[in-house]
Amino acid sequence: MAAHATRVVYICSAGHSGSTLLDLILGAHSRIASLGEIDQLPKNVALDTECACGERVRECAVWRETLRRMSARRGVDLMQQPYRLQLGYPLAQAVVDPRQQTPAYRLRRKFVLGLYYLRLRFGLKPLDACLGEWDRAIASSFELFDTAAAVQGADIVVDSSKSYLRALALYRAAPERVRVVLLTRDGRGVLWSRVRRGVPVRRAVRRWMNQYRRSLPLLERHVAPTHLHRLRYEALANDPADTVAALCRFMDVVFEPAMLDFRAHEHHITNGNNMRLDTSSEIRADDAWRRRLPADALTRFQRMAGRLNRDLGYEP
Repeated sequence: MAAHATRVVYICSAGHSGSTLLDLILGAHSRIASLGEIDQLPKNVALDTECACGERVRECAVWRETLRRMSARRGVDLMQQPYRLQLGYPLAQAVVDPRQQTPAYRLRRKFVLGLYYLRLRFGLKPLDACLGEWDRAIASSFELFDTAAAVQGADIVVDSSKSYLRALALYRAAPERVRVVLLTRDGRGVLWSRVRRGVPVRRAVRRWMNQYRRSLPLLERHVAPTHLHRLRYEALANDPADTVAALCRFMDVVFEPAMLDFRAHEHHITNGNNMRLDTSSEIRADDAWRRRLPADALTRFQRMAGRLNRDLGYEP
């Protein structure tokens, strides 16, 4: 990786797979800044949500200074016009800005990301001419990475936005700077997390399946094997020291045991699982699905996605 540029570690996963926990742990390293689901930053600034440091985003010293520097370069007040950051096409789930995430926005998002998927899946180079806006969003993301790293005194940032298309776009734009962590969790645990939030079983299973069926072939095709690290949530939760140490070796940094006491470090994550706002550094596996997932939901999961779950290394 280039010595003069911020290095980027991108966490690619399905939702409810432990990406926020992993982000917090990495962000407790002395050289690393965790940014959370950074593609959602414009929404968080617009709605002035809570930063993991305890301040509102607009009052957080780190984000105020980051946006001040970027605003000065661009000649636009990004605190007042945060969507001018242009970080891509995220889709908010829990906290939504209805003024931005309109039906027209969702349609355009589907169109642009669909084109990029086709570009990667089938090698359709003529589509590049239609993806200028997407390319500018990726360039803007790197500008944000560099600025946030400079403000926080880090030389590595973690982006846990999860989207495999964003991971691939960042990697293809700067493979010398970007490393991808593919985080998986037993799909039955993901299913339980979604079912208890009211998501219908079939929709929840389909969403989980689509994430890995679409991402795995593209990640294997476009990311060099030495630049892609596979990590299981269960390993992180049950053996955090060895699992994080292995990840640090992949990132070419020295493992710091203090990373596991991640709450002792101040974080500036503005979007992600609400655990980013908790106070405990306890790391434990959430396997409630084994006791609480309804039998009919488990049967449907095994029928629809059992083979994929086994391919990811999970026993029936």
